[in-house]
Amino acid sequence: MARALRETDVVRRLLAACKAAGGQARWAEMAGVTPQYVCDVAKGRARPGEAVLRALGLQKVVRYVPREPEPVELCDDASEVLVRAQRIFA
Repeated sequence: MARALRETDVVRRLLAACKAAGGQARWAEMAGVTPQYVCDVAKGRARPGEAVLRALGLQKVVRYVPREPEPVELCDDASEVLVRAQRIFA
């Protein structure tokens, strides 16, 4: 399985691809998107969509993972801790 990238990694790849293409406008034309959209993604004002990801050879994958147990405390009226436990989600 390939290493997951963060959105900042995607933006770095976008910027490198734009530089290699001779600028954002030229890369945008090759990718079939507007230069403004490329600029917005590069500046963090828009998220990279399917066309940008496809042109970069990437795809978006959503993962769901189990929650970790959360610490909880039961206190009395004087805020004294009576019980410490972990909430487990099932």
